[in-house]
Amino acid sequence: MSGLRSQAASLRADDNSLEARANAATLELYALEAELGRARSAVESVAARKAVVASDRAAARKQLAIARTALHASESQLAELVRGLYEQSGATDPLAILLGAASLDEALTGLDSLSRAAGENNRIIEQARSSRRRLASLDARLAAREAELVQLAAAATDRARALEQAVGTRESFVAGLRQQQGLNAARIASIEARAQSAESRTLAISTSAAPVSTAVVDAAASTATPIATSGMTITVSTTGYALRGRTATGIPTAPGVVAVDPSIIPLGTRLTIPGYGEAIAADTGGAVHGNVIDLWFASAAQAAQWGRRTVTITLR
Repeated sequence: MSGLRSQAASLRADDNSLEARANAATLELYALEAELGRARSAVESVAARKAVVASDRAAARKQLAIARTALHASESQLAELVRGLYEQSGATDPLAILLGAASLDEALTGLDSLSRAAGENNRIIEQARSSRRRLASLDARLAAREAELVQLAAAATDRARALEQAVGTRESFVAGLRQQQGLNAARIASIEARAQSAESRTLAISTSAAPVSTAVVDAAASTATPIATSGMTITVSTTGYALRGRTATGIPTAPGVVAVDPSIIPLGTRLTIPGYGEAIAADTGGAVHGNVIDLWFASAAQAAQWGRRTVTITLR
């Protein structure tokens, strides 16, 4: 019988180890899911910015096409002006106009017409070319911005895919641990049933249950029970911290990890925090007592920017 009890005790110890590993892996899974949510939001944000730039570039190209049409029209108008002047004066060369004029007034009139035509031509052509240069420069800048956003979108998409793969791997790992726990539980139940049967056959009399120690009862009654439960909301004072390393639950610090008072919010609880996002209660702190939580940030500057805020969080 002692051998069976030893096997059961060994399996229980193994089961406790599996439970601890499963809990730590689950906390890591929650942190990965929170980070995945941020990565997906980043993909959506970049896609929206790409759409805006694409729209701006389409408008710039439309205006560029209009400018090219205007330049062509200006060149056609110039040709008409030169042809009209030629038909009127019979020449477009200033010396020819002077030599062919019958009087000084006629010569001055011809030269004035030629000057106006040249000035009008220069103004129209310069306006069209300036507009075309400006729009071409705008199109080039938008094209560069569009290429940059394409790279950002690719990086954000790759990050989201990597996190999705990590989440899937962690889910499989947790499922494997839970399955092993189930197998252990079945083996423990079988061994204990066999031990109980053996004890029943060897014991001549039944033994009464040992009285429960008063000290144990008092200790159980005085143990603090977390008041926060899934689905409820609670108003807390929040601060930020940026220390890197392992949390009280064993997982590494990362975006979405927060420190709590376990007597108020049980470790492993998933939270929705206004202004911060999805989080997991995975750490504790010497200054974190009562309705106070500490939010992890990637830098001390971000933590300082958050400051101290009173928010109403939702437990999930």
